[in-house]
Amino acid sequence: MIPSHLTVVDGDTVRLSGQSIRLVGFDTPETYRAECASERRLGDAATDRLRDLLAGASSAQLAYLPRRDQYGRDLARLMLDGQDVADIMVGEGLARRYTGGHRQSWC
Repeated sequence: MIPSHLTVVDGDTVRLSGQSIRLVGFDTPETYRAECASERRLGDAATDRLRDLLAGASSAQLAYLPRRDQYGRDLARLMLDGQDVADIMVGEGLARRYTGGHRQSWC
């Protein structure tokens, strides 16, 4: 079952009960601080897709990591109906694999 208070912030961030959670294993283009129009478009598409995935799932599981990111967000892997969201988003070309460190530009 999907908690009604699990909401999408952007393509790789969700909010649960007011707490921001950075999803791990992938990186999507920025929507708020996009460097170019194409990054914003792809970031919006990734955000919409994550919303669609969440809305269509019958179960969600967050597997939290024991640390936070540089912005103080919890880190977690999101599984929807047993599938890793990172695999879906990367497979659909809406994200890149990411394990931390320097991020590549989307422009």
